[in-house]
Amino acid sequence: MSCGCGRSPDFCRGWHSLSEEEWKKELAEWKADNEFEKPVEGRHMVEVTEVHHYTDKLFRFCTEKPKGYLFQAGEFVMIGLGDKIKRAYSVTSSPTQNHLEFYSIKVPDGKLTSRLKNIQPGDKIEVGSKSTGTLLPKYLKPGRNLWLMATGTGIAPFTSIIRDPETYEKFNEVILFQTCRQINELEFGKRTVESIFKDDLLSEIVSDKLKFFPTTTREPSQYFGRVTDWLKSKKFEEVIGSDLNPSEDRAMICGSIAMLNEFKGICLQKGLVEGSNSSPGHFVIEKAFVD
Repeated sequence: MSCGCGRSPDFCRGWHSLSEEEWKKELAEWKADNEFEKPVEGRHMVEVTEVHHYTDKLFRFCTEKPKGYLFQAGEFVMIGLGDKIKRAYSVTSSPTQNHLEFYSIKVPDGKLTSRLKNIQPGDKIEVGSKSTGTLLPKYLKPGRNLWLMATGTGIAPFTSIIRDPETYEKFNEVILFQTCRQINELEFGKRTVESIFKDDLLSEIVSDKLKFFPTTTREPSQYFGRVTDWLKSKKFEEVIGSDLNPSEDRAMICGSIAMLNEFKGICLQKGLVEGSNSSPGHFVIEKAFVD
């Protein structure tokens, strides 16, 4: 006979007959056997499932996604290795994917990255439960085209945005720019875009709406030069076919502080207004990664 807890009689006989001390011991063993792990102080300890090094300075890694974990494309979370040192990392995977992905630079004397670069599948890392950021469509006024401008690892939040089906419901065209010094530093972005067009479901949604322009500033490539220099000259209009127009274009910017300041100046000069969480505009800038 059940005790009225709503569970089976066998469950009741097995658990309710135990003393409080025995019950706690059994519960602890059950949690260990089932790898039960409760978030502590707003964080999750998650297992690394994949690591890929592109260069001696750049790598990506994937982790399991905690059950019920929610974030919006373009947001970042805090990452750590179980101690007090935490750093902000954009989630590069889409909210619809069943894993979390991150893209990182390797800083030789970095307090976190000098250790993070050595992680292997099976290791545990700390991922914050709260996501935030300014690179969200809701901070932009409705528009036709979305321009995503990045330098270096600033492409990270944009790879989440271009993987998110909702992006293509809001915009007719999505144009992604990434500027790096060398060609091999563009590999993460190129592979991400390729994977989108190879995905049976996502490729149908994206169709011809997504365009990617990887540019370099030191090593000669198909698209050479800084995007900001393109915007200041006729090259941007020649390659893209149009210029930034406040009536239909919206922009998101993430990268070095020099690039952010320069691009902001160009946007303002062209009549675009910066948006925020309190007042949507024509462009937004992520400043969380700038010292």
